[in-house]
Amino acid sequence: MTVDTCYGGCGGIWFDAKELERVSARAATTLHTVWNIPTTKVKLSEPRPCPRCAGQLLERKWFSELKTVEIDECPQCHGVWLDAGEFTRIYEEFKGARVTSPLWKAALEVIATLQKPSGSPSNV
Repeated sequence: MTVDTCYGGCGGIWFDAKELERVSARAATTLHTVWNIPTTKVKLSEPRPCPRCAGQLLERKWFSELKTVEIDECPQCHGVWLDAGEFTRIYEEFKGARVTSPLWKAALEVIATLQKPSGSPSNV
């Protein structure tokens, strides 16, 4: 899977339709740690164009029923734009959820292992 990032700009990331749902544990770990400090300020309240569909604006919507992370989704191609830090906030939301998808559960386990202090025992 190839995801598009605004590296050196706003720090956002674009997932084509259904890509976010297919993020593997390894990819989630990488995406969780790859975020850089945005170098370009973006007004999150302004509509933004879809990077795939000419002339189509993305729509703001809640990622889940918990209403903690707002994402931008294209109503035409169903791609998803995450602003800088939103992937990590989605990770945190799933981390606190009682039930999560098997892919996200595996990702959380890998990330938890990586976040242990260097002297801590590991089950991996």
